[in-house]
Amino acid sequence: MYIRPSLAIALNFSSQCIRSCVKPAVILWLASSFLVHANSKQASTTSVTSVPTVTYQYLEPTSAKDKKAMQLIKQSDAINMVSDISRQHVQFSPKLTIVFGAKDGPLYDPGIHQIQIPYQYINDAMIRFTQNHYAETGVDEVQATLDTLAHTLLHELGHAFIADRDIPILGKEEDAVDNFATIILLHYVDNSADIAISSADLFAFEDQDIDTFDDLDFIDEHSLDIQRYFHMLCLIYGSNPDEYKSLLSEIDDGSRQEREDTCIYEYESISRNWLRYLN
Repeated sequence: MYIRPSLAIALNFSSQCIRSCVKPAVILWLASSFLVHANSKQASTTSVTSVPTVTYQYLEPTSAKDKKAMQLIKQSDAINMVSDISRQHVQFSPKLTIVFGAKDGPLYDPGIHQIQIPYQYINDAMIRFTQNHYAETGVDEVQATLDTLAHTLLHELGHAFIADRDIPILGKEEDAVDNFATIILLHYVDNSADIAISSADLFAFEDQDIDTFDDLDFIDEHSLDIQRYFHMLCLIYGSNPDEYKSLLSEIDDGSRQEREDTCIYEYESISRNWLRYLN
């Protein structure tokens, strides 16, 4: 089977950051693949509602580009995916509203129990994938953009789920919902690795736009784009090391084995913890 590599890895633009930014991690073996598999099977027994527990609103587009973005969203698999997830694994009462064409976002507003996604988010993603010749990976710019929409919707769904269930978060909530979105993909969605890789690559492309960092970058609620990129690849690798071995090929030989082991542990630990709430 051919596994699509991350374009950012293929371009090798961030190898210097890996060598200087990834520090040796302590390898902890507290979870086994068997335990994660068992938890995954338990999570699949979650009661299923007959209808989705999310609803969608599409605001009137104000430009031709926004109209095209709205049409892409309506036709995307991401909408059906989120609907299915909201029936089977992440249920809301009252229903969660997802508004496309909002002025701000992507974001979740707990005050009105609403996810907001601007059409401009779709347009900007499409531009970045096009400028980086993403079709060379075998995935065209439209599909890659819709992949990132799927991950973004799950990310914001994670914020809503945390608020709805009053889930305690020790650390950055933005990191937690990045993990939530990736774990949901890897456990419950077809072609999950392709979706996650496209989403990770968008973080890498956004990192390319940054010439220098200032203090605000380091105290932001989000981790740096390049950190989010590598962590998503780490989780994908950890979910199936044999199948996704190439995702960590850019790391120096002297550090790769340790990082591979750490990614397996991180995937097992994060997956096990989220599945406790998804079950």
